[in-house]
Amino acid sequence: MRERNDIYPHANTIICIEESKLLKQFQYDILYNTKNLQAALDELNGINYFHTYKNADIYNYGNMLDGLMITTFEFMKEIAPVELIWHMFALYYDIHNMKLVVKERFFGKRLDHLVLEYGSYSMPTIRSAAVRRSDHILENEVLTEGFFEALQAADMYDIDFILDKTYFRTLRKLAEELGIPEIVGFVTEKIDLFNVSAYLQSMAAGNPAGYFEKAFSCEGSYNLTEWQKYIDPGKPEILEKFPLWQKYKPILGNIGDRTRIFWEFDVWVDNYFIDKTKICKLMAFGIEPICAYFFNKFMEIKNIRILLAGKEGRYGIDEIKKRMRISYEL
Repeated sequence: MRERNDIYPHANTIICIEESKLLKQFQYDILYNTKNLQAALDELNGINYFHTYKNADIYNYGNMLDGLMITTFEFMKEIAPVELIWHMFALYYDIHNMKLVVKERFFGKRLDHLVLEYGSYSMPTIRSAAVRRSDHILENEVLTEGFFEALQAADMYDIDFILDKTYFRTLRKLAEELGIPEIVGFVTEKIDLFNVSAYLQSMAAGNPAGYFEKAFSCEGSYNLTEWQKYIDPGKPEILEKFPLWQKYKPILGNIGDRTRIFWEFDVWVDNYFIDKTKICKLMAFGIEPICAYFFNKFMEIKNIRILLAGKEGRYGIDEIKKRMRISYEL
């Protein structure tokens, strides 16, 4: 039985209502079969998908989706009973913008056109935080440490490696502060699969010296030393004995053509996590269904971006479907 402090009647009730509004598979099927981009947008306008008085058209739909992302984050900040939830979801975009600030320093020019407005820090705040570490403007020691390590990087490519690791280190710490074992486990699996992705990318690039070690995040289930026991490029059969590889083999073995791993992996991973969150549909109370809703709302927005971009590019239905994530329904 849950303790009283794990029940959030208002937030859980509102989230239950909002979760029922997420797009179902039959609605995706309708969108797939629209004849062109504007017809797909007309369907979305018809159900007020963008939650505005304005209709989306072929010229403004990208901005409308950006607005929907901002609105979703504002709703999260308002409804989430624990502020850590908002920080965990915003962290990805904070790291993106931190990368931009470091690269602005590296290249000596502004990169405002690449800024994403969904993070918990504004760009002026991040730029100020890059001046002196002792100011502690980010108010997060892990983020500050990784940020200044990236600012001191001599190689541009190291910036992404350093801040990707900082993302996972910070995300793991926030999950642990939230104190829900299932969410810590979810984050750990996310890191494990990032490391799998880094290994696959390394293989695709011909196993360049040092690449996997630079990309690897140590916050997952296995440390680098344990990984290295199983990833001898000259003996690929050893990998099959790796417990982590065996765990995720159902994801990696979804197709016969192994070369497709390199461009479908992200879709498989997203689908894996959507499936894992479906158990939360059976939970009436707690933090888990709140986090599951927002995770799947952002996945839905990603889906709509992919679908509309496919319609704009006049891709066939099958081509669009290959890039789409599964719907959040039982």
